[in-house]
Amino acid sequence: MKEGTRIFTSLLLLLIFAGIGFALGRRSAPKAPGTTIVRDTVTCTVYDTIVRERPVYRVSYITDTIRTYFTTIQHDTVQVEVPIERRIYREDSLYYASVSGWRPSLDTLILYPKTTVMTIHEREKVPPPRWSFGATVGPSVLATPSGKVHAGLGVAAGISYRF
Repeated sequence: MKEGTRIFTSLLLLLIFAGIGFALGRRSAPKAPGTTIVRDTVTCTVYDTIVRERPVYRVSYITDTIRTYFTTIQHDTVQVEVPIERRIYREDSLYYASVSGWRPSLDTLILYPKTTVMTIHEREKVPPPRWSFGATVGPSVLATPSGKVHAGLGVAAGISYRF
């Protein structure tokens, strides 16, 4: 039992050190000559819709008083003072609205804030090699509808050069 545990521990440590060596070796490897970093930028603009029905005002103060004449049914004229009020509606930095008048109220506030999302992808562009050579060898089998079977062997080779 102790022998099996010792072998298992040795193999586990071997795998751990091999993995660490592999990871460090990949990071320290030099890049191929002519490698460039390409940045792709994708910009997406989104318009959100924010609806606030019956927003609550934060600040209210009287800015002016207007004197007006009001005629009753019996043709009696009365001088009335009407306070002009300013109400300010504000919620964080989401919106700001100011309404003035006699008993003003803001019924609905619809906003369309613009949100721009920019995503940048970086990737390495490795140029293709100037010289390349390839060879292919493989068997082929063809069965025809008449029942005959043909067999063959193929060989191909190629050289290319990039200017």
